[in-house]
Amino acid sequence: MSDEKGNTPQDRRTVALSEEHERRYFIEQFVSDYPGATAAQVNEILDETASAIAPSESMDRLSDEVKLRLGIADE
Repeated sequence: MSDEKGNTPQDRRTVALSEEHERRYFIEQFVSDYPGATAAQVNEILDETASAIAPSESMDRLSDEVKLRLGIADE
């Protein structure tokens, strides 16, 4: 068993919102993908969204829930 630390494929699919850099990255990516959303809007609802899907921190589920709360439809 390796003691090497790093991102595994599983880690890349989740967001640790308690880590500021991961939270910031999620927000930046979301705003980049959905220009109608602002970083302030996403940040404001992120904790509420995360608690709604707890215990999951899946990037896809977070993104889907944020889109739902912001009224963003996939094209």
